[in-house]
Amino acid sequence: MAWEVRPDMATDSEGFNKQRRMLLGAGVTGCVGAMFGARIEQVKAAATASAGDVLVHFKGDNTGLPIDPAGLKFLEPVLAKPQSPDGQVRDARENIVTVVRVPREELEAEFESMAAGDIVAVSAICSHQGCLVSDVGTFGTAEGKLACTCHGSIFEPRAGGKRVAGPAERGLPMLPVTVDGAKLIATGGFAGKVG
Repeated sequence: MAWEVRPDMATDSEGFNKQRRMLLGAGVTGCVGAMFGARIEQVKAAATASAGDVLVHFKGDNTGLPIDPAGLKFLEPVLAKPQSPDGQVRDARENIVTVVRVPREELEAEFESMAAGDIVAVSAICSHQGCLVSDVGTFGTAEGKLACTCHGSIFEPRAGGKRVAGPAERGLPMLPVTVDGAKLIATGGFAGKVG
């Protein structure tokens, strides 16, 4: 009995091989995607403020130097970024922090455990459209509160960054901090969603 290759058999075999190559390619792509996704999560974790990070000045003459808690003045916010224990500044924009000293007796009790005495650290990224929140208002409902100069949202540092006015729908999450000598140290990550 002689084997005969019919034209339709060759087409079926080519179709099967093509389908097999597509499935194999999809499997490889899925594995690479999973590995890449895991790496992205590792990078995000490394970029996020964490316990043990030292807060350093983000702008100005002291950029990159640790914030000295003794040098902070009442209601004069300072922009900071966390620096990991190995000396790497966590450069992601989401890590910009507003540090502000508030009158201790005015700090709401539920936020005392996240403050370093009278020093509060909150995200500097407005929860409305991501502008920097680094000014203290000087009049009306903004007086003594953090104000976003882009669209007028106002946040109360004495209440853990609670939103009190403006278009933002959420407050600014706190970054828990403590004082260690002449440094301000994060004791954890942000207590809520940034931005």
